[in-house]
Amino acid sequence: MKNVSRRGFLGVGAASAAAFAGMGLAGCAPKQAERVPSTDGGAWSWETAPEAIADIASVEEADVVVIGAGMAGMSAACSAAEKGAKVVLLEKTGAAQFRGIDYGAIGGSLQLEAGIDLRDRKEDVLQEVLRWGDHRGDYRVVKAWVDNSAEALDWAGGVLASHGVEIALMPIEMQVIPDAWYEHFATDAFQIVPTEELIAEGSEAGYEPPFAIGWAKAFTAYASELGVDARFNCEVKQLVKSEEGAVTGVVYSGETGFIQVNAESVVLATGGYGADEEMLDAFVPHHAEDIHNITTPAHNTGDGIRMGAWAGGAIDPAPHCPMYFDEGVEGLEHMPSIPLTRQPWLYLNDMGERFCNEDMPYAYVCRAHNAQPRHMKWVVWDSKWEVEGPAMGMVVCKDFRSPLHDPEQIQQFIDEGKILSANTIDELLAKMDGLNVERAKETIAHYNELCEAGDDTDFGKRKQCLNTISELPFYGVHAGTTLLVTMGGLQINDSQQVIDGSGMPIEGLWAAGNCSGSFFFGDYPITISGASHGRACTGGRRAGQFAADRAMGV
Repeated sequence: MKNVSRRGFLGVGAASAAAFAGMGLAGCAPKQAERVPSTDGGAWSWETAPEAIADIASVEEADVVVIGAGMAGMSAACSAAEKGAKVVLLEKTGAAQFRGIDYGAIGGSLQLEAGIDLRDRKEDVLQEVLRWGDHRGDYRVVKAWVDNSAEALDWAGGVLASHGVEIALMPIEMQVIPDAWYEHFATDAFQIVPTEELIAEGSEAGYEPPFAIGWAKAFTAYASELGVDARFNCEVKQLVKSEEGAVTGVVYSGETGFIQVNAESVVLATGGYGADEEMLDAFVPHHAEDIHNITTPAHNTGDGIRMGAWAGGAIDPAPHCPMYFDEGVEGLEHMPSIPLTRQPWLYLNDMGERFCNEDMPYAYVCRAHNAQPRHMKWVVWDSKWEVEGPAMGMVVCKDFRSPLHDPEQIQQFIDEGKILSANTIDELLAKMDGLNVERAKETIAHYNELCEAGDDTDFGKRKQCLNTISELPFYGVHAGTTLLVTMGGLQINDSQQVIDGSGMPIEGLWAAGNCSGSFFFGDYPITISGASHGRACTGGRRAGQFAADRAMGV
């Protein structure tokens, strides 16, 4: 891995903790997350449970403990509290954690109001998830999201709106490319409206994108209103088990030492493991060669997956599904570079040759350029980009209408030389280290002929994506793969219960979000807008409800 985004790795730190000061949230002593080194031999760290922590400073009681205050964890905690459960929410960072812009559902209220009704295509959406994962996902687990997503996302949207966070439906033209060779499903339930206030506050607090702070503010306030005992800077170390094998509580590191919280139900919602080298080694083969940027937060170290495995839970077999973006450019800040550098301009390998249809879903582009020398591609375009980019009709975060697009910051990248530029093709190609310049010149000339003819007889790219490289200045970047998050984890059933290697549920233990598995495999299905966050919200809500039911004897 060649470059790590400092902003991505810092995640939410002291600034965000201060942003939520005064909300009445209990705090614990901050602890630095330990990054586990790669294993060179022997057992993986999650294969052998550590000795139980004996030095317990105090013992407390709750109905439900939720570990992790991201989308899945906050949804679980609030949903359990709505049922009357006494909930303790433990988060190892200083504030609630939310990222991303898309939240997937089928049949949500805003979708139906806009005439977007996929309720009679639930099976098609389900099969699309399974197809992207080579049918390794559990049909029943995916179906639980398909069937319950509308209720969950309508609920979440209501929480946001009732706490002053404006939401709106993503326009259909930003979700679907009508003439693409692959089908899109307009499953985006809503987006947060990126107001100047949210952008300013979120930028200061380190949220990416900044307006994701709207989720954190709304759900932190709602949890407080429900009486959720939310404790930040508290790192859970172990689960507590009974002699019969049921999970009966947790042990976390607090101000006075190790605190044990006994509970009837525990929900794991700690996110993935993108910042943990050992788990990447085990579950994302070739990551060292394939990944050039990591934007996953530093606290995503697979804690919940480890603890669940120590409790007897089964982990999805390797390889896991990584969420890859195709714009890993060294030196470029991740979010603002997304719309420009990911457009289907001309892609060249080091030999100066085209190697794919550039107009592919971004996971496919990553797979294609990872098969090239240096596992990267050269992206080349010209001065017509501000007109031609929007006209190509990309969708979701790749669309120039996305709130991620920032022309001023793009110009800054050009001025700083992070995006290469020149007034002639020869000058531009000369700046591209390792490129076969003569062959690249031939390829560009031939590509321009295809564009002028409006027919890509070489790779079949859509006509509206055929744009000549002809008007100065000319631009280029060397782009590889960015890892956003990992999406494999503990195997679960369709009630979000963690299951063991025999498929039997572990009593008292649920998992949701990116520490849960049985759903995504292969590559992330970007043809289903917002599937990741939709799964997190829906699975978290259902896990919290089931956990509360068990604790309350329902």
